[in-house]
Amino acid sequence: MPAALSADPSTAPGAPFAAASATEASATSATATLAAGEVFFTTPMQQQWRSHAHAQDIHCLAPATPHTVQTLFAQARTRGIGQAQLFAAIPFDVRQPASFSIPARLVQTSGPLPQQAVQTPDPALHTTPLPSPERYAELVRQALALLERGELHKIVLARALDVQAGGPLSPGAIVQRLAARNPHAFLFHIPLCNAAGAPHGSMLGASPELLVRRSGRQLTLHPLAGSIPRHADAAEDERRRQGLAASEKDLREHRYVTQDIARHLAPLCCEVDVPERPSVIGTDALWHLGTTITATLRDGATTALDVALALHPTPALCGSPTAQALAHIQALEPFARDYFAGLVGWQRENGDGEWAITIRCAQFDGQRRLRLYAGAGIVSGSDPEREVQETAAKLSTFLQSLQPQAIPSQS
Repeated sequence: MPAALSADPSTAPGAPFAAASATEASATSATATLAAGEVFFTTPMQQQWRSHAHAQDIHCLAPATPHTVQTLFAQARTRGIGQAQLFAAIPFDVRQPASFSIPARLVQTSGPLPQQAVQTPDPALHTTPLPSPERYAELVRQALALLERGELHKIVLARALDVQAGGPLSPGAIVQRLAARNPHAFLFHIPLCNAAGAPHGSMLGASPELLVRRSGRQLTLHPLAGSIPRHADAAEDERRRQGLAASEKDLREHRYVTQDIARHLAPLCCEVDVPERPSVIGTDALWHLGTTITATLRDGATTALDVALALHPTPALCGSPTAQALAHIQALEPFARDYFAGLVGWQRENGDGEWAITIRCAQFDGQRRLRLYAGAGIVSGSDPEREVQETAAKLSTFLQSLQPQAIPSQS
């Protein structure tokens, strides 16, 4: 068992800690001065959680397994943390250790976030694409060749953007801007842990995609696959929305995802309902095809994280067939995905929770450096230049939270 899972000898168990009251929460800005080790998480249903650093907080880097989760909740009881709620960022490669946090002081509120003017000045930014847009288009062409040879049905290729700021970055200001532009997303600031179990940076983002929500034995899933950038002109924007809804290429890409999810849910669930056609879902930058899937668990002991790990990685993040797509992703992408395209979310000891896909996100070093990520699903008929534009639009979601007036057209 990782040392980080054992009790910290420097913090003896104290009196019980429970969630702070809504009255206390109202006195504090939801996103002001987010510090290292503090959790912020909101859902599209306007539930919000914010932690405040405390000596009894639990942080660790450990495998994303049921044993880890059970051990952490047991540790929370030992420390006197009442109504413990676990938050985590889980890497794309779930064989790598995940970052877990159980806050001792957790404020829960509901309703829309108050919109406040961001007072933090924008530092100058230096950006480095990885790979370049031209090289990414070439990688898409290589992926299309794999599809033509019949090796794959679909592959998701990602690219990154390294950002170096000229001054310290404020995660609170970043989250506030993300919230203003993406009010119906999963907004998150989740601490990342080093090998010693200490907070070291964070994952920040505004994910539009729910992998799974569990409430008792009831599951809700909302996969997204198939996208097109939005347009400032209302008529053109509507034309694109209608075009996506009728696109054979995008509908095929979406079916790979929903069929794969239904197949993985079947052993776990006694009922699975998958609508025949997806809906078109709008975010600040893109139109997406999305399907709301509902299911009923056979066994009430199966937790939200159990289901999430059984589904991950879906073809929306990886491709199809999964093993072959993973191998080609590792060969083609010039960086490790780390936490990008993994899982981010929360869970209670009774197994209820929500896990979103870690997209529209950045990995933050806690000071001046971020790595932003975006990916696109490649199927037969994909256009390399369109995939460059789609990933640029996805990157813009986060770039807008850094410098709203300085967004490269094809970062």
